[in-house]
Amino acid sequence: MRRYVIAIIVFLFLISLMLFRNCQRESSVYRNLKGWSSVDVRFSEAQRNNVNYVLYGNFDFKNNEVRLPSSAFNLTKDFQQNLNRQLEEYGKWKIISKNPDSILIEDPKAFFSGRYGVEFGIADGYRVDTLWVLLSNDSTHIVLNKLSDYVSYETQRDWLK
Repeated sequence: MRRYVIAIIVFLFLISLMLFRNCQRESSVYRNLKGWSSVDVRFSEAQRNNVNYVLYGNFDFKNNEVRLPSSAFNLTKDFQQNLNRQLEEYGKWKIISKNPDSILIEDPKAFFSGRYGVEFGIADGYRVDTLWVLLSNDSTHIVLNKLSDYVSYETQRDWLK
């Protein structure tokens, strides 16, 4: 009888350990988004109220918060528009789908609020490879550069999972 009790306890411990490790494992979307990213101004734009904006700046994804750019270039009026964002101000973000990958951003200033499809890729350049993330919806396309330098095969494999 005592052996059965010990076996059940060991079995339950192993099951709970496996469940805990699965909960702690990061999804590829989270792993690829987390940290600082710079906006590639050549490919990043937004349309709000029939006004086109060129986007630039940095994003910083962490846990469920995201630091968003504080300004955008208004193409209609040909000037940089302040988005009235404080430096310490964060929006919220979360993964809403893993197939296809998509996230939801909640911006206190509403400019970046919305659902975005997420794609990952690697741009091969002369002596430099860049890991990129595309966040897109009907009115916004944001290309984020994550890393510029030699990208190892292992990093490329993990990035494109």
